[in-house]
Amino acid sequence: MLHKILALLQRKNAWTTRGLIIRGTISVAIIVGALATNRSFVGWGVFASFAVLMVPVGRIRSFLFSFGPYAAMWFLFTAARSLSDETPLVKTLNLFAPDFERELFRGQLPSISLQDRFYNHDSLQWYDYLCTGTHWSYFIVPHAVAIFLWYKHPELYHRLLGAMILLLSMGLVIYFLLPSNPPWMAPEQINSPVGATVYRVMEKVGEQLGGGLYQASYKVIGESNPRAAMPSIHMAITTLLVFPATRVNRKFGLIMLAYACLMGYSLIYLGEHYFIDVIAGAAIAFYGWYGVPSVLRLIAAARKPANRPILRPETADSRTDKDRTVPQAV
Repeated sequence: MLHKILALLQRKNAWTTRGLIIRGTISVAIIVGALATNRSFVGWGVFASFAVLMVPVGRIRSFLFSFGPYAAMWFLFTAARSLSDETPLVKTLNLFAPDFERELFRGQLPSISLQDRFYNHDSLQWYDYLCTGTHWSYFIVPHAVAIFLWYKHPELYHRLLGAMILLLSMGLVIYFLLPSNPPWMAPEQINSPVGATVYRVMEKVGEQLGGGLYQASYKVIGESNPRAAMPSIHMAITTLLVFPATRVNRKFGLIMLAYACLMGYSLIYLGEHYFIDVIAGAAIAFYGWYGVPSVLRLIAAARKPANRPILRPETADSRTDKDRTVPQAV
């Protein structure tokens, strides 16, 4: 049966209505199977569904070899990130970010300023849904862009993969050295019972859209460690997408830039990250993209064998005939 399905998809009309129906059916079956077996697999099921919908059958082997490291990178990052709140530093440095930000903005956190002006807990507005949707799109858009780059611009995909490895590695280092609470998880902002707190707008939106579905989905794709807030990986990854998108064409680059800016604003307004978390995320995105060539040169230099000639001391036997002195007859 599977052989017949693959044969159908390999035909020229694989992208017609019939081909898309077959691909869509397989994608739905993957997600339903993940839900029926283990909900923790749903995130991977969504990624696999995108692959089924977008990847030509003739390139499945290439896709698996290319995205095996991609999937392994995210799996290792998520597993390591979940351990960063197990160190003694979490009890001493988890409020460093809000304390620093209060000093930076003279006592008022940007999240509180934005929510005081725009957020009404009893009446959600269209921009509450827009910002929440932008936050949730992080679990889809970067993977879709990665698949697109692999399909159309493989050289940009490989650089994106290398940049993500550097970016996520740097993020893990900071998570362990500076574990931080997100704004919605911090205590009273000015250590006062009447002090303003940061609302988690995303929870309210999720309840309005369907509380049960939101809670179930968040258990699957929610953060593996809420105290790993500095830097913002949401901001880092969306900023990173701007670099390869710009090299594809200017319009695509501008779209990704607008998306990254909206993501940064949404993270602060929703109470998910501090301003400095967002700036740090953008900074490690620059580090990842521009650091890849240097790392590759170092790796190439380390693998390159030494071809230097071996200098030997000159002896009498090693001298040329021209250099030798011929004794003259007396």
